[in-house]
Amino acid sequence: MSIHPTPTILIPHLPPKTFVGIDLVTFTSTANFHGIRDLPPGWHFLYSGTTEALSLRSGGWFYVQDNEDNTRRTVATRTATGTGSGPEIFIWKWDVDTETLVPLKGDSNAERQEAMRFKANLGMIWQAGKLFRYRSRVTAQGVQKNQVVDEEDEEIEEEGRRDWSGLTDRLSQDVLLRIVGDPEVDADGRPRWMITSASTARRDTDDIPGLASAEPDGAGVDGMGRQEVEFSFLPIELRKTWREGAIGRERTEAAQDKSWALGDLVKQYTPTDSTNHSEGETQILGELQFTFLTALTLLNFSCLQQWKRLLELILTCRAAIAERESFMRDVLRLLLLQLQRCDDLEGGFFAIDADEGGEFLRGWLVRFVRSFEEVSHVGAGSIVKDELDKLEAWVRNEYEWDLHPEGVLRRGLLQLEDGEEVEMEMADDEDEETGEYAPTVVELGSGF
Repeated sequence: MSIHPTPTILIPHLPPKTFVGIDLVTFTSTANFHGIRDLPPGWHFLYSGTTEALSLRSGGWFYVQDNEDNTRRTVATRTATGTGSGPEIFIWKWDVDTETLVPLKGDSNAERQEAMRFKANLGMIWQAGKLFRYRSRVTAQGVQKNQVVDEEDEEIEEEGRRDWSGLTDRLSQDVLLRIVGDPEVDADGRPRWMITSASTARRDTDDIPGLASAEPDGAGVDGMGRQEVEFSFLPIELRKTWREGAIGRERTEAAQDKSWALGDLVKQYTPTDSTNHSEGETQILGELQFTFLTALTLLNFSCLQQWKRLLELILTCRAAIAERESFMRDVLRLLLLQLQRCDDLEGGFFAIDADEGGEFLRGWLVRFVRSFEEVSHVGAGSIVKDELDKLEAWVRNEYEWDLHPEGVLRRGLLQLEDGEEVEMEMADDEDEETGEYAPTVVELGSGF
């Protein structure tokens, strides 16, 4: 049989019953598992843990080059494509000391020879059925059996690949370098950005004297003595969303409509010589993708918090709906896709933070719908409408969320079992800013 190697992950000597994940598919390894073949072009995330339970998980982001499109913007340097010819072979090794998968770096002659030996044996491993075909959406049993799928399953697979592409299409080297820092480089010069469940941003770290030690640069050390990654997220301060020096009405309105804060963030990450804000907006979208997927796959708490901060900033904007229509459309499209895949995590994505089934998100969406209706009355936000309608329909069907609470009767008569009628009134809603929570504008006197 003629073997034509495709982009492949080789994982020799992986202990059986190890928890392994590739993108949004997870499974438990067997003694016959030596890697994954037929990797499609684009970004991928390989991660592992000692068990499926809530143990420390670690993983790495890496990019598979599309040979038919070498100009793809996400590949910016020579190291991203490697130095060799032919199909890309990514070799990972099991570190018995840390019980994690790490890149085979080739730092020594022994490691370089080891990498060459694994590649030379690729055909034999392939023919022996020890390489499982990449699947983007399949049960763990399907991955382990490496089964041939029928036409209906192929359609599901294609849908899964489109989903993964939509969940990662704004990731780039620039985004990963900013958030994670310098990558680890393997024996072929290909970068991998390594992170764990415990990686965190400084703002999400509790400094408890006597319980945790920190390095001078703020990066922590995990339980096995490894240096932890400190995330460098976009700076979002939701308690101060107005410009320096703003007072009175301007300050109050900027607290209610966070469009100025969003615009300022976009400006900070747009090159000074550019009038096109797409680069700054892409950084935000890329971070939305990174934080969601890292929270989903590694159960990373800090990424979940940053994902929430980003959404709160964006969904509580009003003027930006008209000023940044394309960006808002892209955010809603991404959010719908994320919600559709958030149950890929056992127990559900929102269970990570015990946030009552995502009630925080419902409140922000209610505000966004109200803001959209206000700007749409003056002819703005037209390209946002289709994506908002799709999102509304989906959350209504899946979560039973009504994003138009003003259509709900808040006060009326309720008939009891004995026939008596009593007047009932729904409590004011802090999320919807009604009743005592309604915002007010206060003019300060000349003495302030």
